Amino acid sequence: MILHPTINRSVLLVIPKQPFYDWSNTLFPDLEPTTLAEIDEYNSYLLEDELFIDNPKKELKKYWKKIFINELYGQCMDDTTFPHLTWKLFTEWFDFHRSAVISDLTKDPLYTIDYDE
Repeated sequence: MILHPTINRSVLLVIPKQPFYDWSNTLFPDLEPTTLAEIDEYNSYLLEDELFIDNPKKELKKYWKKIFINELYGQCMDDTTFPHLTWKLFTEWFDFHRSAVISDLTKDPLYTIDYDE
């Protein structure tokens, strides 16, 4: 049996729901509206190792706004169009799933790209 190395992170997969795309569609009425049926790729976020989602609001407290903003920026760079960010709205606009074990199946080294905030 080959055991692959794991990294000291958990991952959160964030899946937008239709209300998120409804918001985006209102910003760009000249474009074809986006629907869930045409989306098959989602963003993932690395978090602390063994971050368990027993109480999502408590455990994601320091991350959900950053995630929300990142998802909004993926649709529109004009933050004046952003809704008021609340946990309730986050959970209405997104589903999320976690994984506590991240296995690296490649031999390539890990690297990061640091973007200035």
